[in-house]
Amino acid sequence: MARVVTLDDVAARVGVSARTVSRVVNGQGGCTDETRERIVAAIAELGYRPNMLARGLITRRSDTVALVVAEMSDPYFIELAESVERAARARRRTMFLASTGNDADQQRSVMDTLVSHGVDGVILFPAANTNAALRSMAASGLPIVTMDVAVEGTNIGSVVSNLADGARQAVEHLLAQGRRRIGMVTDTRAHEQHPNPRREGAFRATLRAAGHSTPDSLIARGTNNIEGGVAATLDLLAHHPDLDAIFAYNDLMAIGALRTLQQSGRKVPDDVAVVGFDDIELCRVLTPQLSSVRLDRDQLGQRAVELLHRMIDERFQQDEPDVVDVTLIPRESS
Repeated sequence: MARVVTLDDVAARVGVSARTVSRVVNGQGGCTDETRERIVAAIAELGYRPNMLARGLITRRSDTVALVVAEMSDPYFIELAESVERAARARRRTMFLASTGNDADQQRSVMDTLVSHGVDGVILFPAANTNAALRSMAASGLPIVTMDVAVEGTNIGSVVSNLADGARQAVEHLLAQGRRRIGMVTDTRAHEQHPNPRREGAFRATLRAAGHSTPDSLIARGTNNIEGGVAATLDLLAHHPDLDAIFAYNDLMAIGALRTLQQSGRKVPDDVAVVGFDDIELCRVLTPQLSSVRLDRDQLGQRAVELLHRMIDERFQQDEPDVVDVTLIPRESS
């Protein structure tokens, strides 16, 4: 097995001290351009790779961050992870990716593991009822940026999409298309976590503002995936066979709604219009193409990484959550 090239090997090749090589490797000054160029050439020639663990022990930085999402199976989180990873790489940081299944115990285990691996900070979609635990962990020194849910506390920042405004845009769009019997399929856990979830609250408020009642039977709940969308849509149709539009908690539930409507012999959008939420890539390849509220993954990823970067390197404390606007994208389904 080939011997690992060390910093001392590079120093010996160039004829300088190991300290001088270390300063070049870490992007510090203190040597001439000619010496720096000779060191860079020797590093390339010998194949030297810095020991990041050893560097971290000295600098107290690992140059790693983590993104912790709720569900790996939801394409939205994978698309967002790509944005976060690009933004982190631009900051010369490596990103770890983990998921919690929206479970408090799993989140605690994941966070403990990340701390033990010395990550510099975490971007997190919090599981339900974990705010106190996050405040405690952040107060102990781990910078945390929460997504989707704003959490107040020392060493905690938040980047959130304007979900309520997205729901308002979706319902107003359906009303403008002449729809009057509008139902919603939504995530059971969202209702359990908050008595007035932002999407559902805005759905009800927008219909009331337009003079329409919102009986509980117009809102059906299920898991926030395709199967949940199927079950919730069947429930809606059982109570309201004259339904002419559905607003879905996310695109996966909307896909379940599309499938159920088509299997029941209803045409989309002629008989029932459908609008989803998130605007994942699948929206563009469905038949019909799915209208959806777009969450700007690039903006979310960039702002979350920038906020975390400032919290790590500048000890920045956010005053209020960073809110990212959302946009309805009408397509064939509505």
